[in-house]
Amino acid sequence: MTDNTDDGHLDNPTNTQSNLSAEALPKAEDKQETENMEVHKHPHHVSHKKKWPEYLLEFLMLFLAVFLGFIAENIREQSVERHREKEYMQSMIEDLAQDTLEVNRVSLVNVAAIGNLDTLMDLLKLPLSGDTATRKKLYFFLPASMTAELCVFTQRTLSQLKNAGGLRLVKKKEVADLISLYDSKIQYLVIIAKSLDEVTTDADRIGSEIYDLNYYRSHHDSNYDLTTYDPKILKKFSNFAQVEQTIFAFYEAHLQEEKQLAIRLIKLVKKEYHLE
Repeated sequence: MTDNTDDGHLDNPTNTQSNLSAEALPKAEDKQETENMEVHKHPHHVSHKKKWPEYLLEFLMLFLAVFLGFIAENIREQSVERHREKEYMQSMIEDLAQDTLEVNRVSLVNVAAIGNLDTLMDLLKLPLSGDTATRKKLYFFLPASMTAELCVFTQRTLSQLKNAGGLRLVKKKEVADLISLYDSKIQYLVIIAKSLDEVTTDADRIGSEIYDLNYYRSHHDSNYDLTTYDPKILKKFSNFAQVEQTIFAFYEAHLQEEKQLAIRLIKLVKKEYHLE
């Protein structure tokens, strides 16, 4: 009896300890479930409502980003426009140089025409019916009343600037003002040239009533007769020649002014834009 009771007491503590240990230790499944619950609960713990200074800071940062982007784009556009402006000015110098050469060429012809018209009017004052030598001179100076050499300006750059919005791309005021003046004088010269062309046409019409143009095809006839010696017609032709000469001289004077303006503009553009 004693032995059985002792054995039972010896076994019970061991079993009891094992049972307690098993109950005290958490199962792996319970631990994993606890961790999952903590993970699911975590967002609820960290979420919070933003305060108004945070919204203000975000707005200021966004505004600053947009503003800096705008400034960068504006700087880029200005850089592109400055580059285009300098290219236009280089092209303008080339056009002005070509214009000065054209004015020189036209002036040589027109100055000679003005002198020939002056001689022609002097001859028309002389008796013509019995003077073959005088009539021969009339035929020689006739072309002066039939032609007018007009200047054709190179307006390539001016046209491009106008198409691009006037002189908006030219930022230097003095240069823009001088270009505008140069352009306006070109338009004025076009008006004068139109008047000169009209009076030349009228002079040719009256001249055809006086001259026999066959003499220009054949120089074998030594008489150089006129188709009419009517003093009224001769006087009318002389008047047209006088008007033509006056417009010629007026046109030539403005051509020289335009040439000097072109030279001034070339120097100014080279100085302001550091061009050679």
